[in-house]
Amino acid sequence: MLEHIGITINEENDIQAFYKDLLGLKEVHKFDLYKDLSEKLFGISNAVSVTHLSSDDLFMELFLTDKKQDPVYNHTCISVRNRDSLIKKAEAMGFPVTQIKREARDDLLFIRDNSGNIFEIKSR
Repeated sequence: MLEHIGITINEENDIQAFYKDLLGLKEVHKFDLYKDLSEKLFGISNAVSVTHLSSDDLFMELFLTDKKQDPVYNHTCISVRNRDSLIKKAEAMGFPVTQIKREARDDLLFIRDNSGNIFEIKSR
């Protein structure tokens, strides 16, 4: 069973706009991960602000840092009840949406936050 997903973000305003307003997550807890523990756990010698967010079936741990990531294949896949509504909302909020049409199955749908984290969106 998946306990939580931890990701790095670079834009503090994404906590509210992307994760709370768009994805509907609620803030559970916020704390600072100190430099020595960050080094021991992740090999990164910096303190970092961490925000825990959750919904009924998703728990996320957001690490806010100014360290940018190179493009990677990492992504998180979530399912929603109404993909069309989420697409419209994401576009209205200015978040990049990539939709690839497919004939035999649902379109591929990906939404990206301002830090470059990619979310694949499936229908429930």
